[in-house]
Formats: sequence, C-alpha cells, structure tokens
Amino acid sequence: MAYNKYKVNSNLESGMKVKLNNTRGHEIIIDEPEAMGGTDEGMNPVEITLASLAGCLSITTAFLAKKMKIEIDSLSIDVEGDIDEKAMTSAEVFSGFKKIRYNIKIESNSSQDKIDKLINSVEDYCPVSDTLIRSVDVKGDYLLV
Repeated sequence: MAYNKYKVNSNLESGMKVKLNNTRGHEIIIDEPEAMGGTDEGMNPVEITLASLAGCLSITTAFLAKKMKIEIDSLSIDVEGDIDEKAMTSAEVFSGFKKIRYNIKIESNSSQDKIDKLINSVEDYCPVSDTLIRSVDVKGDYLLV
C-alpha cells in the first residue's frame, strides 16, 4: 500500500512563539495570547487544529463540487471546539477537544438535492476530519543535544 508522507518542522523562536515550515517552503507562526504567556503573534495550536479542519473541509468541498459539476458561488465554514478549562493544569483531565462543531455556508444555484449529496460526502473525503474522528497512533521520540 502506498502512502503520501507529509512533514513539518517546528522551531521554538522565543517565549511561546513557534515557527513551522513544510517541505515546500511555506511557514506559519504559532503563539499563545499574552494572557497565556505568549506574544499573540499567531494562532495557538488548538486554533490551528480548528483552522486545519476548516481549510480541509473547504478544499474537500471545492474538490468534490468540481467532480460533481456543482458550481459554488461562495463557501465559508465556521468551526468551534470545546476544551475543558482544567486541561492545562491537571493531568487527570482529557486535554483534547471534547466536541468540535462546524457550520458550512454555501451559495450555489445547484439544486438542494445536489448540495445535500455534496455536503454528505465531504466528511468521507476530508483527511483532517477523518483524523479527528478516528483514533490515530501518535508516537514521539526525543534527542538531547
């Protein structure tokens, strides 16, 4: 079975500011708000998770719409998630999202039936949604230099 491999590299710049790069030369900054000890120069990691879901759902919707010959005039997706406020202060509390909700707003002249078929298939093809829904094996290692 063949797999596509995706890779990013992160470097802690200062304080809580992290610069991430991928293998294609793109970078993003992740930071925490000042109230959490950061400088608020970028979204925090959990916001990036929600942004990744929104971006993937958007791209997947556009990709499938093209395949289904559905013209989209506009598309926006709002995503929000809930994390227990005690998650950062107690190892006894699940630190991930308890629930994530999204709302797709789509403008199209296509029929309701076509749009229903499109939206119902989006989660089946969205890798970020699939990753969040399923259990994924995450392994870490470290090197002391």
